[in-house]
Amino acid sequence: MLDKARFQKNSSEPAILPISVFSDFDGTIAHPDSINFLAEWFGGTEFRREIGKKILSGEISLRDGILQEVAVIKGTFPEVLELLRQHIEVDKEFPGFADWCYRHQVPLSVLSGGIQEVVENLLAPFNLQGVRIVANSLQITGGQWSLQFLDQTEWGHDKSRDVLLAKSQGYCTVFLGDGLSDRGAARSADIVFARAGLARYCEHEEIPYKEFSNFLEVQHDLMALLEGHEGTRKSQG
Repeated sequence: MLDKARFQKNSSEPAILPISVFSDFDGTIAHPDSINFLAEWFGGTEFRREIGKKILSGEISLRDGILQEVAVIKGTFPEVLELLRQHIEVDKEFPGFADWCYRHQVPLSVLSGGIQEVVENLLAPFNLQGVRIVANSLQITGGQWSLQFLDQTEWGHDKSRDVLLAKSQGYCTVFLGDGLSDRGAARSADIVFARAGLARYCEHEEIPYKEFSNFLEVQHDLMALLEGHEGTRKSQG
């Protein structure tokens, strides 16, 4: 059963509709993290671990860490994309969740600190409708891989920007994530679904959230939220 008080901010108030959903990609929709996978594949396990340690310790920013990881990738985009298709899996419940959002006119955005072209191509086989993808653009010059980041923040993509914009437009914002790049969005969203590192961060920062395993769970919780709101409106009518 949905425990609103566990993860909905200002839970004493009815949910504000319409809702707008935002989801991280790597580690949330897709497993494993595509950039971490490529960094380990081309740079080795120790290289990737050292980058991770430096990011967590604050020695380098997430933005700089991603740049270093992307820089070791070798090959053309089609070659690397084929490698990813062989090793990256999309949550089997995500396409159904995206379809549910589309049919119920719930805006769904994928916010990624990774590569726009990778996210688009990994999701393309599912023919998703109405899904907006926001990520960093790939640049390959003379065989050297790099990214054109969306902004100048330490993350390279401040996901809270899109969440806050939706809130200013009157949406009840829902965010799903798992990692470091998701912290700002989790602090900004009205409702947070978290796991792994983001769940630990929310616990530490006392940010209300609900832990989840897959998108079907999230869909059921949002259905309950919408149905509860509709029931409240009818009883007040």
